[in-house]
Amino acid sequence: MENRTISKEEEAIGVEVKGGTFVDSTTPQPEEEHSNILERKYMTKSEFHWLWAGVLFQSLCQSFEGCLTQGIIGPVASYFEVTSLTAVLPTILAVLSTALVPFYTKVADVFGRAGSLTYAFSSYLMGLTIEGTARSFTQLAIGQIFYGMGLTGMQALSQVVIADTTSLLHRGIMFAMYDMGNVINIWTAQVLIDPLTKVNPGEPEDKWRTAYIIMGCISGFGALCLLVPLWRVQQNLRRRKVGQPPRRTLGWLNWEDPTIIGLFCSGIVFFFLLFTWEAKFATRPIMSTKIWTNRTAFACLMIMFLLKVLGNVVWQYLTQYFVVSRDLTFGQSYLLVRGFQMAWLVFQLVAAVIMKRWKKARVLVWVGLIIYVIGVGLMIPARSQDASVFLVVISQTIAGAGGGMANLASSVLVTGVVHKKDLATVVGASQIMVSFGSAVGNAVAGGIWTQYLPARLREHVTGPYDERRAMNDPLKYVKFLDPITKQQVINAYSDSQWFMSIMGLAVAALTLVCAAMIRHVNLEQDQDTQDRIALGEDVNEIENEKQEARN
Repeated sequence: MENRTISKEEEAIGVEVKGGTFVDSTTPQPEEEHSNILERKYMTKSEFHWLWAGVLFQSLCQSFEGCLTQGIIGPVASYFEVTSLTAVLPTILAVLSTALVPFYTKVADVFGRAGSLTYAFSSYLMGLTIEGTARSFTQLAIGQIFYGMGLTGMQALSQVVIADTTSLLHRGIMFAMYDMGNVINIWTAQVLIDPLTKVNPGEPEDKWRTAYIIMGCISGFGALCLLVPLWRVQQNLRRRKVGQPPRRTLGWLNWEDPTIIGLFCSGIVFFFLLFTWEAKFATRPIMSTKIWTNRTAFACLMIMFLLKVLGNVVWQYLTQYFVVSRDLTFGQSYLLVRGFQMAWLVFQLVAAVIMKRWKKARVLVWVGLIIYVIGVGLMIPARSQDASVFLVVISQTIAGAGGGMANLASSVLVTGVVHKKDLATVVGASQIMVSFGSAVGNAVAGGIWTQYLPARLREHVTGPYDERRAMNDPLKYVKFLDPITKQQVINAYSDSQWFMSIMGLAVAALTLVCAAMIRHVNLEQDQDTQDRIALGEDVNEIENEKQEARN
């Protein structure tokens, strides 16, 4: 097609291609295999800006909900007298994420990002409603299932939208910007925790339910801010692109046998059948094996996995420990441990800016992980009851800074070594590893707290005490024990936290082994070059072709 002058009307409906030429929406286009990918080259500037405004505003609303949920989970668990079981809820969330992410990403490829996100938001809001009206811990866990199904889709597909619409060089900044809402909401949520959970005389003990009303309203508004522009962009892109992928349905398995052993055996059989199909016969597999056989992709995924394992082991019960050992409210304790999260978010953005300025990513992984190991090492003495507040905060801040840098750089690198058609899948894989890491970390933390802590209580406490309440009711039981027994309980808590920190340091050291596997990735490469490299073409040959074309 020859270049020509483009009118404003044509520019509004056209799509820009190489050489500045615009192709009218009525011009027949080559059939696209993956037409549900939100490719930036087919979007107008205003559509891109509105879509990104929706993404960022939705992330701001969702991060507010996440920060407030983290702050009130302790008082909610104390209300149901199940504080030692708080690891169960994030474990449910993590297991669901691990199972659902690959299906979300594949459904999004086939049916579109907007429809998949609409379902995710619906489940997410339903979960918040069930949790806010729960009358038992069991009902709270049921709500967590619906909440987890929705949150999984929201987080995975939002990352897919970012990867769809940004170049590799700018992707780090966009990933970091998506998480920056937490920097504001850490402080906003902290202000609300005590007013929404601290029960004064004459007030209902379940006043925490008001928090779920607030979170539901804000999250619903955020969902609309993203879905409205996303649906509009997706429909416009479908009109501009003639090619549509064939819709294929999944066959449903027959689950009529009610016996548990039958289900278990069938699950094993079908798992191997699915694995065989995916590896040998599927033309569009749910999870491409190329992701796991690529050394850089595998190493980056393992780093993200290990960082999440460590985070959940070390921080799962830290807020409760500070409530008991330092006579703080949950709101004050929440604020004390936020240095890690704040530094993580800020240094993600710092790492993104460094990548854009100096085009380096692998070195950021190394620097970040070394700093992270130092910070985790400092946490061991910081867990002592007599440790200064400065040591508590600075150890977590150092670890958060290093972890944020390494995580962001790994997230970009893992998307820089795959073919365009596997982009959503590799984003899903990163979400799976993070979710799986959360599940493992929470399970380990819960195991230590429910198995190791009772043994330490029996070792330290010499007088009569209620073990169940000592583990599950820090607000109404531990705080009002006699000084000697209370100090003995605190010593048992401290031993458990020290043990978790030692385990965390061992896990942090493993991340350095993974970093050694990462190869250099050129952040300035375009998507076509990345696709060719992913298909096995030689890098030098590609560069020679480009040089010849320039000459």
